Amino acid sequence: MYLLIKGLHNITRWVVVFGGIYALITALRGAFAGGTWGANDKRAGVIFTSALALQLILGLILYFISPYISGLIGAGMDVVMSNTEARFFVVEHFIVMLIAVVVAQLGYSLGKRAPTDRAKFVRSSIGYVVAALLIAYGIPWWRPLLPGI
Repeated sequence: MYLLIKGLHNITRWVVVFGGIYALITALRGAFAGGTWGANDKRAGVIFTSALALQLILGLILYFISPYISGLIGAGMDVVMSNTEARFFVVEHFIVMLIAVVVAQLGYSLGKRAPTDRAKFVRSSIGYVVAALLIAYGIPWWRPLLPGI
């Protein structure tokens, strides 16, 4: 079960990355070039936020079934907080990614409810950009981007 969820978490991150790029491009294009908010802009936000939600669910499951995480937590929080990698996975990665999911969802939700097309694009852009920055910060860059290859 652990390896299946870990594999799905690894695959889904690419859906998040490409969905995020798609959402960022459509929102920023609309914010800077103008235009009308349409089905494509809504679809981009839905793909990005849905992929993030799925990734969060998989990550939460992984967090609770991972032998690595349970071993670290069992060692005590003083051990976790004194080790950079342990602290990253037990505390930082989870919190930063959770905030990124909330910010992206807020950007999408506030954007689609905005009174004008320009406001929709601006609000979505802000949410997606902040979420993308948080995601970039929360990625364990020292690990392989394509595990198993």
